[in-house]
Amino acid sequence: MAKLTYKKNRRKPKVRTLISYVLFALISIWLLASIYLGVSPIDIIKKGFVSIGSVGGGDTIESLKAEITEKDSIIQSLTEQKNSAKNYAYTKAIVKVSSNTLNMRDQASLSSDIILQIPTESEVNILFYDTETYYLQGKPGKWCKISYAGVEGWVWGNFLLEIE
Repeated sequence: MAKLTYKKNRRKPKVRTLISYVLFALISIWLLASIYLGVSPIDIIKKGFVSIGSVGGGDTIESLKAEITEKDSIIQSLTEQKNSAKNYAYTKAIVKVSSNTLNMRDQASLSSDIILQIPTESEVNILFYDTETYYLQGKPGKWCKISYAGVEGWVWGNFLLEIE
């Protein structure tokens, strides 16, 4: 019976007590942070609200607008480049190599896999040229994405003779 009485007399912590402990801990952390950072506690609150109100970890609305404007101009430039590249789309070309075949690759690189060998004097459709100029055996040129026999791949553009 003594145990039963002990449990009845034991008080449960009140919600108000827990809230006061949490508030005390938060205020202590706030004051310690102000001492550690060497600023007033009010400045910590101001900086906290400024960082909460900003987007992207401290960026201001003006800087975000400037970034969007810059990215819009990049998109505009790329769109213009894409539209000017349409002039090259589906141009016909003849394969001109000194060997019997030209290797079509899955990527614009000599180290990529060969997916098809195109016989010399074959007609291909040029889809587009790569934007960068590379050097192969000391000669500048560009990789070219082509379509041949229903297969798309990359060939060295210097081995094609455009016919249209």
